[in-house]
Amino acid sequence: MVKTQPYNRLARALPVVFDQEGKRLGVLENADEPILEQEIGSIDILTFEIPFNDSKAEYIENENIIELADSRYIIRRVTKKRAGNDLSMEVYCEATWYDLQQAEPMKIWEWINATPEEILQDMLADTDWYTGVIEITSTRNLSLEQGMVNRLKGVKELPGLFDGELLFNTNNNTVDFVEPVGIESGASLVYRKNMDEIEHEYSTESITTKLYLYGAENMTIKDAHPDGLDYIEDYGFTNKTRVTIMKDERFSNPYNLYDKGVNALKALSKPTGSYLIKMSDLSMMTGLSHEEFFLGNSVWVFDKELEINKRNRIMKWKYNVKRPWDTEVELESKRPTLSDLLSGIQKGSGFLQSEDSVSKDEMLNLNVFNYLLNSRADDGFSYWQNTGWEIDPINGYSGNSSFKATADPGTIKELTQAIYPSHRDSYAISFRANTNNIGVGSGGRIGVQIKVKYKDGTEDEPVFVSLIN
Repeated sequence: MVKTQPYNRLARALPVVFDQEGKRLGVLENADEPILEQEIGSIDILTFEIPFNDSKAEYIENENIIELADSRYIIRRVTKKRAGNDLSMEVYCEATWYDLQQAEPMKIWEWINATPEEILQDMLADTDWYTGVIEITSTRNLSLEQGMVNRLKGVKELPGLFDGELLFNTNNNTVDFVEPVGIESGASLVYRKNMDEIEHEYSTESITTKLYLYGAENMTIKDAHPDGLDYIEDYGFTNKTRVTIMKDERFSNPYNLYDKGVNALKALSKPTGSYLIKMSDLSMMTGLSHEEFFLGNSVWVFDKELEINKRNRIMKWKYNVKRPWDTEVELESKRPTLSDLLSGIQKGSGFLQSEDSVSKDEMLNLNVFNYLLNSRADDGFSYWQNTGWEIDPINGYSGNSSFKATADPGTIKELTQAIYPSHRDSYAISFRANTNNIGVGSGGRIGVQIKVKYKDGTEDEPVFVSLIN
């Protein structure tokens, strides 16, 4: 579509309608109650009304495009209504990025040690969307259920995984992934200047001071807790015990669950504060252009009587484009759920753990998405070279099954798999084994042998890790 929108400021901008091929049809001068409802990384919809007998009403067709300032929306619902002798149409539009949820399925479903840019590029491949500004360069692992997760849902996994924010730019079809820090706007919200109503909520309703955590297969955090406890506490705000019990199947590593839980409790153990404000956008008035603000911006809020004088981000708003003085904004984010705070570690294919032989640092650096395929014997001996091993369908640890070998004097029994790791300098080997009541004969041994071979054909001496003394 050729960009022809003459209204580059949101306040009092007029909607412009295009057909599905991008041909400009006209400016909707008589559009009434144009409300832009947006929330960072979540909602972006535009609604308005237009008289039924308006000369431009014929252009209001489903799937036509509405452009407002520098954003584009698709008409999704048109409702014709009568109020006495007044006939009108209500129009509901969604931002163009909503269409990502109905794009063709992705071709890649799992990422190991990948950056947000790498994951986004794969998720947006073969669409008309592209990566934009990427400020976060850390690496994470992500695994989605193949064929069952649409592209938009996949993209929205990134904020919890990397602690960032998604920005969809509908004017050039790019997706930014940035640090969750808003630009400081020159705007200030002051009672009797541009603020009519303010509601400040300070709540301890959902406060938690003691948190019990369980992961996959009812795994506790005892192995990771310095005192061997299955709960964590934070009484920084109140000495009252307020208990929450949480299970999250995504976690199969007690150290990751413990560390995430500690950070989560820092937020859950404190009251929440939010502001709901009815205000005016004065930026369109002569000499007040510095008062312009946008979703995600940080603004000053001042009310002497309520003793409020602080800077907060605009996280959500209902912006009246035609009457900017009738705008409702919500500052600061809503209280995150415990699930939100724990998000970021996805459930992997599982791995065996030996808590007494693996240090905390190694566990924290462990690749949650095990390079071993079929590591829990869920699919028999697929991907393994087997000599003498059996499948135990009952005594699994992170799954229902496990591998089992019965001693046979003078016989070597091996279970082998070659893996192809990524670019890290070091790796941790993690497994869980039941070695109770095991004895070996003369020259016998039980353990894991690790052999590293490099691209140039050279290889290290094999390392044998014994499972018995």
